[in-house]
Amino acid sequence: MQVIVNAGNGSGGFFTWDVLDKLGADTFGSLHLNPDGMLPNHIPNPEDKTAMALTRAAVLENKADLGIVFDTDVDRSGVVDSEGNPINGDRLIALMSAIVLKEHPSTTIVTDARTSMALTKFITNKGGQHCLYRVGYRNVIDKGVNLNKDGIETHLMMETSGHGALKENHFLDDGAYMVVKIIIEMVRMKLEGSEGGIGSLIEDLEEPLESAEVRMVVLSEPRNAKAKAVEAIEAFRTHIEVHHLPGWELVACGDCWVSDGCLVDTNDDPAAIDAFMYRAKVSDEQNGEHGWVHLRQSIHNPNIAVNLQSTIPGGCQFMAKVLRDRFLLPSGMDKILDISQIDKYARNGNLS
Repeated sequence: MQVIVNAGNGSGGFFTWDVLDKLGADTFGSLHLNPDGMLPNHIPNPEDKTAMALTRAAVLENKADLGIVFDTDVDRSGVVDSEGNPINGDRLIALMSAIVLKEHPSTTIVTDARTSMALTKFITNKGGQHCLYRVGYRNVIDKGVNLNKDGIETHLMMETSGHGALKENHFLDDGAYMVVKIIIEMVRMKLEGSEGGIGSLIEDLEEPLESAEVRMVVLSEPRNAKAKAVEAIEAFRTHIEVHHLPGWELVACGDCWVSDGCLVDTNDDPAAIDAFMYRAKVSDEQNGEHGWVHLRQSIHNPNIAVNLQSTIPGGCQFMAKVLRDRFLLPSGMDKILDISQIDKYARNGNLS
């Protein structure tokens, strides 16, 4: 089988000559294998569009079975299937979920709270349980560790960034191990005479129609920024709870003892909160549940990230308008937050 590795001039080149070549794979066409701290070709990141585009082109040009993209230190990975389809983000979580659920039916899968409603449907349709949890790969992995301690079988924990860990691999954040699991499944499928490649495992994963992310900078002295961000995030929660945002409801995952919008553990051993965040699902009479909005306090910077996702045309822009007109302005949060990005997106749907 031909497997193309794009190490992005990070440390992942070893996977080509120390693993794949020794197993007899054809790795001709692999990219940027030699470590170079200047990163002359592109950012080594499975979320990077250039990295994915170059890998896709190499897979198609060489008619390879698989392409692999590593980040700098190989704790994140993404792949490209034989048809040239990038598999990262929700698609990578879905692929790993499909593989893990074959081995461990009904297991719980922990992800960060920015994954799509379609991913939840995909996991549950395959018999798994989906636990939405706090953004931050250590949060996601630690949640899986704690669930297992509490007797809830949890074999996969993944964040949309490509960070992921498996119970069988001692909960290590290991992109190379994830790729090994994918290659094993790909070989198994080929030996069984499967017509489809690895991408066929996620062909029934629905894609969100729209996704957007904007930032709101905290308008205060740096020493007060964290407290102001917490104030804004908690005001968002309160506005939903007192029904100032009709059709908006905080997401909770009771089966995993996570409530209050993927923020607070309600078991006997709650995890410390490193950043405040809430996710609200959005519904209306015409479309039913059609989207979600996630507000997250940045750990390192004085801002709040706002992620939106929708299954209907114009849904993200509409939710941005509601967020601005029914929460940020009436609550006075526009006095402590720079809402210019939200305002621009609400007015013209333009992120640039």
